[in-house]
Amino acid sequence: MKNLLILAIAAVVVVGLMSCKGAKGVTEKMPKKPVPTGKLVSFHYAHYGTMAQPNYEYTLNRIDNKVTLCVFRPWIDEGWGDTIKVKDEVIDHVERLIKDNNLQNYLDHYHPEYQVLDGYGWGYEAEFDDDTVLSSSGSNARPADNTLEVIGRYLDSCYARVKGIKLDL
Repeated sequence: MKNLLILAIAAVVVVGLMSCKGAKGVTEKMPKKPVPTGKLVSFHYAHYGTMAQPNYEYTLNRIDNKVTLCVFRPWIDEGWGDTIKVKDEVIDHVERLIKDNNLQNYLDHYHPEYQVLDGYGWGYEAEFDDDTVLSSSGSNARPADNTLEVIGRYLDSCYARVKGIKLDL
């Protein structure tokens, strides 16, 4: 009986370790796609934790030469969530990050090698004025780089600066 218990515990540990493998994303070779040539007109990125509201969400739009930004963080103090006007250079900087880091080569969807029933999800979409649309998402896995997090931190700082909010995230 004792040996059976030890064997069962060992099996649970092995399965648990195997399910963590690939947590950064399935290591499929990313396709090589051309860099978009148009101007960025819309960007959306969200990160969700276990079946809850987004942990954070960013929406950036260029409409009629006006750029707006909304940063939604439902678990943080008041002041996060409304839409504000920002300078053109904000969307231009995000466009540069997308193009310089080749986000067009992200896989359509990332997932771990083994099924995980709890965890996180994320997704992004970028639309350009030449009708190019880039998008990618994931469930408990993501690309190896951290470009989307860099963009998120940049947009947090822009939002906080305009709103006069202390950036303590």
